[in-house]
Amino acid sequence: MKLAFIVLALALLVPLAFSAPVNDGNTNIIGEAIDILHPNSEHVSDAVSKASEGVFVGSIKSDKYHYPSCQWAEKIKPENEIWFSSSQDARNQGYVPCKVCSPP
Repeated sequence: MKLAFIVLALALLVPLAFSAPVNDGNTNIIGEAIDILHPNSEHVSDAVSKASEGVFVGSIKSDKYHYPSCQWAEKIKPENEIWFSSSQDARNQGYVPCKVCSPP
């Protein structure tokens, strides 16, 4: 009985292992190179607007502030972001530094 299940599972899974995902050019597949020399304008405008807003970022739902490149800062939803012009600005508003990215 076990052998029948194993054979059935293999019969179903083997075709999946040999099929390649379709890439429409807008999707980054794991392991695919990302062209950093020619960024699209959407990403550039996002980066410019964030840079003009502040130096450190926090979430309105947390008490931590981060460097924008921190793995935890990247998880903050845009509608929950709060930007600070300095670490002192963040501390004055009751925020503490992230222990992962260790901003000043």
